[in-house]
Amino acid sequence: MRYSVTILIAVLFCTATTAIADNSVTGGLGFDEIVFVKRKPYSSDHYYTDINNGTAPDRFGPDNGIYIYNLRTQRERAVVTAAGLPDGKGFIGKISLSFDARKVIFDFRRDPGSGFRIWQVNVDGTSLRQVLLPPKDEAAKVTRWGKKWHTDDIHPCYLPDGKIMFSSTRSEHTVLCGGSAALVAPTLHRMDADGSNVEQLTKSPVSEFCPVVLDDGRVMYHRWEYVDKGARVCKTIWSMNPDGTMPQELYGVSDDTTTVYMYPQAIPGNSHRLVCVGTCHFPQGGCLGAIMLIDLQSGALKRGPDPDEADYVQWDHGYAVTNITPEVFIERRTEPGWFFLGKDGKYVHDREGRSGHLYTHPYPVDENRFLVSYKEDPADHYKDVADAYSLYLIDTEGSHRLIHKDRKLSLWHPTPLVARKTPPEIYSARHPEYAANNEALCIVTDVYQGMDGVERGQVKWLRINEAIPRYWDTGRRWRSATSSSAWKAALWPRVQWGVVPVEKDGSAYFTVPANRNIFFQALDENFMEVQRERTYVNYKPGEVRSCVGCHGRTNRTAHVRSAQSTIAMSRPASTPQPQPCDLVENGGSGRAQQVIHYSTDIQPIFDARCVSCHGNADPAGDLKLTGDLTVYYNTSYEELAQKQLAGPIVSEFTTFRRGDQGNYNGATLVPKSLGSHKSVMIEMLTDSAHTKNDEADHTKMLTMTELMILSRWVDSNYQFYGGYYGRHHSAWANADPQNSSYKPADFRRKPLFEEAISMNAPNWHR
Repeated sequence: MRYSVTILIAVLFCTATTAIADNSVTGGLGFDEIVFVKRKPYSSDHYYTDINNGTAPDRFGPDNGIYIYNLRTQRERAVVTAAGLPDGKGFIGKISLSFDARKVIFDFRRDPGSGFRIWQVNVDGTSLRQVLLPPKDEAAKVTRWGKKWHTDDIHPCYLPDGKIMFSSTRSEHTVLCGGSAALVAPTLHRMDADGSNVEQLTKSPVSEFCPVVLDDGRVMYHRWEYVDKGARVCKTIWSMNPDGTMPQELYGVSDDTTTVYMYPQAIPGNSHRLVCVGTCHFPQGGCLGAIMLIDLQSGALKRGPDPDEADYVQWDHGYAVTNITPEVFIERRTEPGWFFLGKDGKYVHDREGRSGHLYTHPYPVDENRFLVSYKEDPADHYKDVADAYSLYLIDTEGSHRLIHKDRKLSLWHPTPLVARKTPPEIYSARHPEYAANNEALCIVTDVYQGMDGVERGQVKWLRINEAIPRYWDTGRRWRSATSSSAWKAALWPRVQWGVVPVEKDGSAYFTVPANRNIFFQALDENFMEVQRERTYVNYKPGEVRSCVGCHGRTNRTAHVRSAQSTIAMSRPASTPQPQPCDLVENGGSGRAQQVIHYSTDIQPIFDARCVSCHGNADPAGDLKLTGDLTVYYNTSYEELAQKQLAGPIVSEFTTFRRGDQGNYNGATLVPKSLGSHKSVMIEMLTDSAHTKNDEADHTKMLTMTELMILSRWVDSNYQFYGGYYGRHHSAWANADPQNSSYKPADFRRKPLFEEAISMNAPNWHR
């Protein structure tokens, strides 16, 4: 039986003070003790900023710590408190229990000015030690950050082989939303049990959190990621092998809602069902929201209607996500804050969290019952009440039973103190030749799978792109310039590693660079985009990956042997090659690797072919295509962007014609929804039927090389800058009397390919 929302809320208020104490209940749970964290809530203002602003000075105290609660005796005992750690009043974030339930590993910040570090302690309180020290080049990293800062190591978990995985800012990535390198983006790392041999596993441009080992040995984690999507969508759940191979999406790449799927846990004995907290992008204080079940085998593989919509059904198995606490939810098109069910049966939008209950840190006891951290008093502010959150047991029928409450501090991360069978170790085969060259092998068995409406034979090439992370070393010399590579369009600069052929059966077999954020574009015979991969994948050196087609999700992988009968596999693997427009005989560099830079690639074409009619004086069609400087860009670029003539803008922030709704574009798009095939400008330059009687025939204005360069720029989603480096603000256009070493030639300079992808700034950036 499933309760309606109204009945569920009634049950909620009737049972909120019921505590678990009797032996029959504890026996039914299968454990007697729970290990948990005790502390105040995070002071964060976004779900990903716990490191940046989540530990205000008032969040530190000697009683913060790791504790164990006995359900039978109803007694609590401390495992370790901040009083026994450096400075005696630190902040403990997340814990992870060893497979034998004898040790706990956790992240700890000693004071607001220090980085989080990883510590370990036995559950009996003995053998307390710091596992991981700051990196040896910490001082150099701080210098590259350009301000007083530090690295942070958070969210550790034990791996089956004895190693430890964790999330860390040692990779020196920043989030673009914070102006000039104001926010960090931790990525996944692993290390030996003694803290040695630290290895960066991923290159993600945006944050990765809370790894947890699944029963089959894979690691599940949260990843915020997007390529040409809205900034507030695609807070996804992924998995990978413990060595970083085989990353693939589990849920969320095509989810166009603002819900953040955080702290996922697998349902015991069920390989395709997960539980997580569904929270909002902001405001935040450690990821607070609703408890959600995700069925990875659901046919729809997307979230259904919200609880305030007329066609909402809570247990609709046609959708992947079920909110088991529908008294709170995250509306798919509204931020900030939560929607709480009021006593009148209507939902109230509340950014302060004072109108309803909030949940986090679900731990599945079985497929129907979950330990959670729960804000009991609806009127409490979501992050400013020290003891607002207690430990509860909730279930899919709507009942809530109090487990443990503290009168001074909140309780987090409830974990049954029970040994777990160690998952199997996964050994990933690597091709030694390609590993030595820092390459991986990719096999596409049929690119047309998932591309409805595209006739076979139309796709001739795959373009290999990289989304470049923003490194700490880019955060200087911006002079208040935009933090992205373009205006309301391409947030991440992308570079091209080359193109590879697609055979007539839709197969492709080729190498890609390892340890890069790679995404593909399917191209036609004119090298115009047919479909775009709007996510990215990291490939490890020597890894061999196979997929079955071109589609919105990344976990449709095929076993390598299934590709043996394809045409592509009958020949050696293709090496990325230059497009024809990049060949020396066509005036190019001859390199496959290319940087896309508007000022040097696109504006010269307009200067030579277009400004005679589209100049500053009485421009044809009221369209100026001159290269006159604007504050951050130039006239032609801003004209094309504002009028959206080059192509549809899939925005990470706002679009010119749809306002803030560009923030929410995450769903899978049909082929030719983006890029040059959707461009008014490209259509005018290639289709004479578009020409009016009183206009010149634009189809004869450009050479094939120029048209190919222009199409590639359109397919880059309005990219202006070739990378993050360089003085971009127009104030740098002339010599700087305060800086004699600055040369105007460095203004908006096109970086070399090696400079664009490097984490270290070139000298001319400094």
